[in-house]
Amino acid sequence: MNKFLFGHEAIWKNAIFLLRVWTGVIFIRYGLSIWSPDKMDSFAAMLEQENIPLSVLSAWLCKLSEFFGGIFLITGFLRRPACILLLIDMSVATFVFGQGQLLQNGMTTFILLICCATILLSAPDKLSVDWLIHQRKKSNS
Repeated sequence: MNKFLFGHEAIWKNAIFLLRVWTGVIFIRYGLSIWSPDKMDSFAAMLEQENIPLSVLSAWLCKLSEFFGGIFLITGFLRRPACILLLIDMSVATFVFGQGQLLQNGMTTFILLICCATILLSAPDKLSVDWLIHQRKKSNS
């Protein structure tokens, strides 16, 4: 019991899997608006109000990166490139739209930003496609 409570080893070395999958689910939910032209139009209009250049293109890039980035996070395939795009997305959402108010308007987006940074910096877990690809490359060498 002492080792469990105060040990220096990870209890489950693949625990990042839980964060990766849940973060992916959240991003897919936010990215679902790509299937709704009305939602995309209103999101582009909101970006235009905030003086984001190329608002329609920016809206599509944002929502596509959320939807497909979420899928990549859930599967664990190309998770680092997905996290880089999502970090950019959440940085704009936190510091432009949320005006950097991390404990008010920008709290959710900042938490997602921290989740993406954590996933980006962590090793691939054994339940990810990236890990399987790495293992296959290692065995072929």
